[in-house]
Amino acid sequence: MFRIVQANLVPLLALLLCVSFSARVNGQSVQSLQGELQQLAKSSNFAKDTVYLNKANELAFLLAETNPDSAFSFLDTQIQLCRKANYKKGESEALKIYGNALQNKGDFSGSLGYYQDALTIAESLSEQKLVPGILNNIGLVNYNLGNYAEALSKFYEAIKGAEIIGNLYVKAAAINNIASIYFEQEKLEEAKTKYREMLEIYSKLENQGRMILAYNNIGDVELKQNRPLEALENLTIAHSSALELQSPEFIEMTARTLAGIYGALDSTEKSERFYRQSIEIAREKGYGVPYSHSLIGLADLFFNQGKYQEARAFANEGLIQAQQMGQPMQLRNANELLSKILEKEGNFEEALDKYKLFKQFSDSINNAQGKRLATALESEYEFSKKTLEFEKSSIRQRWLIISTGVGLITFLVILFLVFRNRNQLNKAYYSLKEKSREIEQKNTVLENTLTQLKSTQQLLIQSEKMASLGELTAGIAHEIQNPLNFVNNFSELSMDMLDDINQEIEKGDFEEVKFLTSELKGNLSRISNHGKRAGSIVKGMLEHSRKSESKKELTDLNQLADECLRLSFHGLRAKDKSFNADFKSDLDPSLPQIAVVSQDIGRVLLNLINNAFYACTDHNQNGESKDRENFEIKPLVKISTQKWQDQIIITVKDNGPGIPESIKDKIFQPFFTTKPSGKGTGLGLSLSYDIVKAHGGELKVDSKEGSGTSFLIYLPIQS
Repeated sequence: MFRIVQANLVPLLALLLCVSFSARVNGQSVQSLQGELQQLAKSSNFAKDTVYLNKANELAFLLAETNPDSAFSFLDTQIQLCRKANYKKGESEALKIYGNALQNKGDFSGSLGYYQDALTIAESLSEQKLVPGILNNIGLVNYNLGNYAEALSKFYEAIKGAEIIGNLYVKAAAINNIASIYFEQEKLEEAKTKYREMLEIYSKLENQGRMILAYNNIGDVELKQNRPLEALENLTIAHSSALELQSPEFIEMTARTLAGIYGALDSTEKSERFYRQSIEIAREKGYGVPYSHSLIGLADLFFNQGKYQEARAFANEGLIQAQQMGQPMQLRNANELLSKILEKEGNFEEALDKYKLFKQFSDSINNAQGKRLATALESEYEFSKKTLEFEKSSIRQRWLIISTGVGLITFLVILFLVFRNRNQLNKAYYSLKEKSREIEQKNTVLENTLTQLKSTQQLLIQSEKMASLGELTAGIAHEIQNPLNFVNNFSELSMDMLDDINQEIEKGDFEEVKFLTSELKGNLSRISNHGKRAGSIVKGMLEHSRKSESKKELTDLNQLADECLRLSFHGLRAKDKSFNADFKSDLDPSLPQIAVVSQDIGRVLLNLINNAFYACTDHNQNGESKDRENFEIKPLVKISTQKWQDQIIITVKDNGPGIPESIKDKIFQPFFTTKPSGKGTGLGLSLSYDIVKAHGGELKVDSKEGSGTSFLIYLPIQS
């Protein structure tokens, strides 16, 4: 079946450094640039020639990307040459490239000093063309150090500057990096939107390498959204393009992402193969952060296979690499995975130490300040962009005002027609009402009133039953959705595999056909298992909802209480996505089975539990739950059972505001409710009280204002 990617192993998104001539060096090699420099160096005054110095910076850029160690000594010489020639632009470029090389080696703190020196020089120049790219790179350093607030500030400054000077490369790079922060903060749709914006820019620029990056990152987001098939589609495009370019950087990146996707699809062999490919390239090329990420990813794969020794070895190696770089995200991931491995191996003390480290890094990464600043800076940027559009598009704005005026007039006309029709409907309503009154007066008032009361009572009772059934159905729908999702996803995957089998048959590659058919058989087995699971859920629902005809049967009250608690919780979550509460159960294992009408007692429990969740969750005027995420006490409902003398006591307790003394005596009265209009009939507790009484028991309430409420059901143990 599909394995949802764990939140602790966040995919490593590719981030973008900026240099002003990155587009120009595409397609050139280190050897070709060295040859050009040798030709330029034949001039007697080459050290002061800006053509030579610019070409040297291009070579330094390629060295920083492909072999950072060799770039450092070259750049030391290059910086001194630019200073002697008083070539400030070239010096700023060289300092920035030095920062790039340090970043590629994982020395984030060291790179920051070089970027700051480069920025100081760039800001002193008459043209500000270098400033946005340096700001983007400074933001990237802060991102890798976990300083998200400062990173976002620099990225948005870079975008504003890039739009002013018309540099689409810097703008796209900063957009990519902002999307990566959104990804880390679980704002997945916002992240995907930014990545698609980036893809659109690079498509216009016809930059195949950066398009690979965009497809890779979109795939990362879809994998996090548990859409592995969509992610695989994007990564297939990205990996094929990377192989076509023969770019080790992009091959490593897409292989790492494909490993995560195949892991989510439970294709462990392919996942392991791609992880090892990524590790081999990253180790050879010195890609520090990807190396750590793939080590931890492979460790997680082994952990899910139960291979704890191999998992621990790779996780420790990934942790050491992350510690060398001071990289908080990978330190978080490695420590959480190691805590799980150590727990499985029974080493609980070390597992606890690793978990504490995981929480420490996790809290730092999810800093709420970064999220607030992201919103503020996004708004500031959008406002600035709209202001520029207004200044450049005054004619369009005038047409917008005219269109608004026409729309307002149209609205007023519609409003007038609605008002006139409403008056006509009111007249018809009052006319019908008068005729109805005349008919009622002709009947026997006392007899019809009695009949009407009985009918109304039955309708209200049925309404309450249907409300309970609705809560039950919502919970069951939640339970059955998961296996249906698995069946649909594996069906789609199997159809794709059939196409692959047909292609391989045509090629005559029967070994691959055998492999694909074995995979297909596994998929069909998973589909069968999840189908059976859905069938068992439906069977249980039918058994629970069949007519009991008020016949008492021996019932396990512990099982009934636990089932009602979970169905109530999932039903409320299905109706209101903002619903947020916890629940607990404390069930006496020695409780005997007693003869009850299980459907009726289940209705009582569902009603009490629903009321408890409602009471301990804040509500607005429409009766909808509000977020209590920032409250000190989280809403909690607890159900417990116990045997006391010759009775069984079932307690439903909440930590809500309690019931005021002024209404405590009224709660069991028919039609009494504290819920908003249309949110309750006022019959729930009244019917529950009658059902418990019919079983020879009692329904009591224990509540103190400000201290929560407990409802206690007393049922006799009958021989």
